[in-house]
Order: sequence, then C-alpha cells, then structure tokens
Amino acid sequence: MRQSIEVVIPVHDPARPVARGIASALDQRSALAVRGVDLHVTVVLHNLAADSLPQPGSAAELPASGDGVTYLTHADGVASPAGPRNYALSRSDATYLSFLDSDDYLEPGSLLSWWQVAEKRSAAAVIAPLRTPSGHILGSPRIRPSKPRVLHPLRDGLAYRSVPYGLLRRESLLALGFGYTEGILTGEDIEPTLRLWFRSGAICYPYGAPAYRQTDDSGPDRVTSSIRPLRQEFAWLEHLLDTDWLRRASTSERRAIAHKVLRVHGVGALLRRADAPDSPGRPPLWDPEESRYWREVADRVLSLAGGSIPSISRRDRALIGAAGSAGELQQLRTLAADYRGSGRMGALLTPRLRDSLSRDSTLRHYLTERVRATTGVFTAPPAAP
Repeated sequence: MRQSIEVVIPVHDPARPVARGIASALDQRSALAVRGVDLHVTVVLHNLAADSLPQPGSAAELPASGDGVTYLTHADGVASPAGPRNYALSRSDATYLSFLDSDDYLEPGSLLSWWQVAEKRSAAAVIAPLRTPSGHILGSPRIRPSKPRVLHPLRDGLAYRSVPYGLLRRESLLALGFGYTEGILTGEDIEPTLRLWFRSGAICYPYGAPAYRQTDDSGPDRVTSSIRPLRQEFAWLEHLLDTDWLRRASTSERRAIAHKVLRVHGVGALLRRADAPDSPGRPPLWDPEESRYWREVADRVLSLAGGSIPSISRRDRALIGAAGSAGELQQLRTLAADYRGSGRMGALLTPRLRDSLSRDSTLRHYLTERVRATTGVFTAPPAAP
C-alpha cells in the first residue's frame, strides 16, 4: 500500500509568495514517488474568495487544481491559521502531514529525508531542521550532543520548539486529538505542539537533513508582529494552563514547560514592551492593569511548576518578579535596563548556586551548546538559493 504526504499551506493574504511554497513541495514529488510515496499540496484560502489568488498568466501564477494541488476555502473570520489547518487535517487521508506557512518554503530533498527517518523509527513526528531568515539553522530544541535517535521530552528540551514544523504522522495526531487552538490570534500552535512532543509516540530529529526555510517575506501586517494587551497575547497560555494533560504531568515536565514559558514568552513580552515607543492613540504598553495581569499569570505559571523553578537564572527571576510591581512604562524600562546590565553572572547563575548546572539552566545550556557544535547536531546542507 502506497504512502502519502500532504503539505498544507493556509493563505490569508493574496500577496504572500505562496507559489514559491507550492513549488518547493511539488519539486520533491518524483524523488518521493520512486520510493512509493505520493505527494499532494493542499492550499487553504482562509477568509479569501476562491479567485483572490494570482490567476493564470500573472507573474505569480499558481498551478492548476488537480496538478498535485487542491484549493480549499475556509471562512471563520479569525486572523489565525488554526482554523484552516484544522480544516485541512479533518479532511486529510494522508499518511503524513506537513504544515507550511505561506511565506516559507521547503528546501530540496527535505520531505524525503524526514520521511526516511519517520519510517525507520516509526515516529509520530519528525522535527524539521529550521533555517531562520538569517540563513542559520536554529539550535532548537536542546538536543543532547550524542544525537539520540529518539528524542526525550525533558532530556532533549522539546519544550523549546513551539511549532510542529516537520512531518507528522496523521494517525498519531488523531489518536492524540491534536488540533490547533482556535479563537485566538497568536500562539495557536503552542499547546498542541507541547502535547505532541510530550504525549504522543517517538519524536525524532533528522540530523544533517535539508531544512524548513523561514523568511521575512510576510510583510508588515503579520499578526504576531504587533503588541497587544497581555491578556490577548497570552490567551494561548490561559488555554495551556487549563489543559488536563498538563495538570496531570509530572513535576519535572511541568517545571520544564513553566521555565520555558516564563523565560522565552514571558521575558520576551516584557522586553518588547519596554523597548517599543509609546505612541499616542493606542493602548498603553504598560500600566497598572498590565502589571496586575502579569503578576497573576506569572503566579499561575509558577504554581504549575510546583511553586519554584530552581533552574531559572537570577536575572530572569528578578525581572519576572519585579514587573508585577511596576505600574508605569518607565519603571518597566528601568527593569529591562537592569536585566540587560546584569552581566554574565546574572544571566548564567541561578539564585541558589547549586542549581546552576541543573538540566534546564542557562549555564548548562551554553556549556552543552559548545559540545553540540562539535558533534554536528544542527548541521544541514547549504541553504538552497
């Protein structure tokens, strides 16, 4: 029985370079077909009319429907790719799915390389090497230098990969009840991705394989680029904290996820607000209400971790705690300046010195990162032109 891969591309803006993404997948059809794998691309027009994409004869002409490509329409009125992704998943009968953003593309040979790993390890998911717009392979998740064949959620820091780019076995998604979180503007992939890494089958990384290529071609209207009130930005976190699987997780799992949430998403949100210019006519970047909400959500995340996160750095802990008492933007900016001026000791050491080499600590990460470089965990073929 032949296997199949379906590449799903949601499109909400006709100006996106979707033709490039489609071509990057279709160009791999013949190499997959030789191995008995059918490839199909599904483009979901999200809140768009069926004739809104570039038409035949235009500079950005798209392949006709039926030429390895299916065009679907999905209207839900929400500026989030969750709806069209879930819609495509619900209709799919493919062995594997790969979700591709409309401004990104797949490097040559990527799908075949990922599929070979998935088949060899009977993987529920293969995490794609991710080439950033700068051309570098992202050093995430925090894979052990030994390059394990099957990744461990904790020992390989899977919480640090928040999006499921790569190859996903459809039957594993269905068994998990996988679905992107609908009704929110950003972060729709965080909870289902964590659940996939922590609660499905084998998760693998295709060492040395071609990458998923991110670009800066999304334009200035990208949803995730704007600063919204924290309550809106962290709607995904409210959902995550209410999930049964996470509440029942082990203390080690909850601490690992809580640490990543506070360190990456939390501190990142605080620094973005401190760095942004305060413009008249838009909601305040920081005020007593924002500070109060931050204190509440930070306390909830800390409670998820069992009341403490031993591996958190001194400077992260200081900023996270003090922001809950900063009622004005200038106070937050002062805290951000203190954070950046804390020096290497503040960045690398934990409040309790003996925790500085614990598994999720920053010091342990940087030490291990040097060994990863020597063993070639994140090597990949040169970027495609």
